Amino acid sequence: MPLRKYVSEIAIPIDKYAVIDPEATLQEAIMSLRRSYCKMEEGICSETGPRTILVIDPSGQLAGIVDFRSLLRVLVPEVAGNVAERLEFLGVSVVFAEAGAEELGEAKEALVARVKNNAQIKVKEIMRKNKARVEADTTLIDALKLIFRKKLLMLPVYENEKLIGVVRDADLFLAVADIVVD
Repeated sequence: MPLRKYVSEIAIPIDKYAVIDPEATLQEAIMSLRRSYCKMEEGICSETGPRTILVIDPSGQLAGIVDFRSLLRVLVPEVAGNVAERLEFLGVSVVFAEAGAEELGEAKEALVARVKNNAQIKVKEIMRKNKARVEADTTLIDALKLIFRKKLLMLPVYENEKLIGVVRDADLFLAVADIVVD
């Protein structure tokens, strides 16, 4: 039965996943995630690629996680909601946020400049701490329970205190789907 498997059997190995140093910029993080998410030589992106970047400190330990939403929230704070303080901090007018960039020619240029400027922020400033992890010998059903209870998209997989990979909600879905199609 597929759910009796262990996470190590379906985990994406760490060397195949997007990883970045905490001191890297968001621009570097975006390039790392894009390389792992998209097949650049084919010019297409796929929903099957990693949707998160693991932030690994110099000692090889997982320091945090950055996902699409975290990146977008910082790059384009105007659209993230509850942004009054962020807008003020970044020197953005509330008029711009409310008007919509497509209506304001000058504002478009300012938006591009802000996104490029915000891309220089360090990853360590926006990364989320990891909420959970699993051991390589954790069953898929236990990993699935943890993902739902903690509302996660992925879990780091460890073996003897060493990060060896990642298991995603999509990987667990496919394991369950195998039951349906068998």
